[in-house]
Amino acid sequence: MITIKGNIKGSATILTILMASVIITVGLGFNWMVKEHLNASEGLKRKAEAMLKARSAYDSIIYLLLTGQTLRREMAVSVDKEISEIGSLPLNGQMIPWIKDELVVRIQESNGLLSLVNVNTGALQRLLKMKGGLDDTSASGIINSFLDWTDPDNLVRVNGAEAFYYKGEGKPYTPRNYAVQFKEEMEWIKGMGRPLFQKIATQITTLPVTGFNPNTADDDVLTAYLDLTPETLQVLKDSMAQKPVSSDAELFALTGRKISTQSEGIFFFPSPFLEVTVRVGQPRGLFAIRAGLDIRQDLYFPYRILYWVEE
Repeated sequence: MITIKGNIKGSATILTILMASVIITVGLGFNWMVKEHLNASEGLKRKAEAMLKARSAYDSIIYLLLTGQTLRREMAVSVDKEISEIGSLPLNGQMIPWIKDELVVRIQESNGLLSLVNVNTGALQRLLKMKGGLDDTSASGIINSFLDWTDPDNLVRVNGAEAFYYKGEGKPYTPRNYAVQFKEEMEWIKGMGRPLFQKIATQITTLPVTGFNPNTADDDVLTAYLDLTPETLQVLKDSMAQKPVSSDAELFALTGRKISTQSEGIFFFPSPFLEVTVRVGQPRGLFAIRAGLDIRQDLYFPYRILYWVEE
């Protein structure tokens, strides 16, 4: 009888420990779930706040752009300081100092980029050679593949590619036979790929250009468009640091190059097509807006959104 009672007491102790373990485990699991829900709620709250900040900043930018005066490399802001303390908006992709924290705002006008719509093939080929370390044959092959991608026919240029090439490679796509609709399409073109595209992504745009504006172009675009040596590029940059270049005569004196004789257009002045980027969160972005704008006003619209991407 004593042995039986001892066994009963031992079993009760073990059962009590097991029940306590279960309760503790359930409690810990519930506590973990609560913490995860709280973290998720905090994340959603931060994301919602970031979206609100980005959209508010975007609306402010639109107001400043539509009420400002376009200069050669910036937009002069003429609103009351109680509305905005920003005196000008640079149009060369530089970060704009913003009043609110965590906001990164950039505006790049299209005449300081290489357009994939009305493309300058010579400048784009030089950019590919410079950034990708390509020879003439490889770079011209990519250019011809790009032209095959956008033209409406099935005739293949030298080292180019039409639909049967992509089908033969097992690709799930064929050429658009129309102007590219987003920059990332360039990754799919024969000879490009993601690594090379990422090297040139900040120098190209799907927005139209109305000419070329050296005052808002970065070093790579200046070098590719004007076919400059590093020494000549530095001479041009030193001069533009003092004042914008405003004529072919002035550009020729600095670089030995002219641009208005190459094609028709508006030169040394920004276009009405702008790439606007608003990003919230540093160094890791919580939310971003990338928009392509046409700020020409007419009787029906104050401006147009040509593309809109949220990240």
